Amino acid sequence: MTRDPGRMRAAMATLLVASAVLFGIGILIERGTGSAESPHVEATGPPVAASTAPHVEGSGETGGEAGSTLTAEASATNAEASESAGAHTEAVSGESILGIDPEAPPLVAVAIIVSLLAAFLVWRDGRRVIITAAIVVAVGFAALDLLEVSHQLREGTALVAVIALLVTAGHLLAAAFGVTIARQSGVV
Repeated sequence: MTRDPGRMRAAMATLLVASAVLFGIGILIERGTGSAESPHVEATGPPVAASTAPHVEGSGETGGEAGSTLTAEASATNAEASESAGAHTEAVSGESILGIDPEAPPLVAVAIIVSLLAAFLVWRDGRRVIITAAIVVAVGFAALDLLEVSHQLREGTALVAVIALLVTAGHLLAAAFGVTIARQSGVV
């Protein structure tokens, strides 16, 4: 049974475009809900310590020596809180691949452009190299999409996880169409 390669290429291109659009929608929803890099950061300024020690006129200090001790203890506590807040910030925004934030706006734009370009080239020109490159792009994006599904499930963002799962399915189906096209044309 032979399938029309033109329709197969159109289906592959449509899946790549649909995946790119869903990816963009998922990013917008994720940023709108605040789950993307909205770390909780505590105030880092020195706290004003209330002292129970009496104020001595002309000393220029609030609370004398006891006030200094309270201020030093409060500063130490604040430094510890700042360090733990910094660790929390790193844990929340620690979603990176090889030290690169995959949700950075320039990378999101590049991913969408690459997907749309692959779709256009597959639809317009069905050469072996184009189909093979589109398969590689689709499989690579599907792997990243699976990481995003896992991340969103850990974050508890069900809607974005479902969208990421749909994007994964779109990329895998596009790759499957690509493999079918390649087999028909004798590439694989």
